[in-house]
Amino acid sequence: MKIKSIARKSPKDKSVKYYVSPIKQGILNTDIIAEEIAGRCSLTSGDILNVFRNLKEVLPKYLAEGYHVKLDDIGTFHVTLGSKGSETEDKCTADAIRSIVIRNTCDRSLRQKVHQIIRFEKQKEKEADGNLAG
Repeated sequence: MKIKSIARKSPKDKSVKYYVSPIKQGILNTDIIAEEIAGRCSLTSGDILNVFRNLKEVLPKYLAEGYHVKLDDIGTFHVTLGSKGSETEDKCTADAIRSIVIRNTCDRSLRQKVHQIIRFEKQKEKEADGNLAG
């Protein structure tokens, strides 16, 4: 993973400190991921895309029913609600809901795998700037 230094000012005393930040390399979409998976098994990229499309259809259904959906070795999806406080339990209804957020908690095995294979490479300032412009 390519990294760079970012200067940030402290809101308390306005001192500047530098922090490590990852350099985004781009976005990989489902087509690219499907092609790579297809190269590792007997399924075609179309088969894999079909699985992704079906997952996209069934995941919201189960989340809306209140289930936590665990994708083994990937993570767990669940819904959290933000609501305003009510003075009494009777007034605590669905009308108090302000936000619905879908959360994902990364599975421990995925996190461990990333930790095992990640390597860091600090980019020189000009390389990092050129990378961001592209």
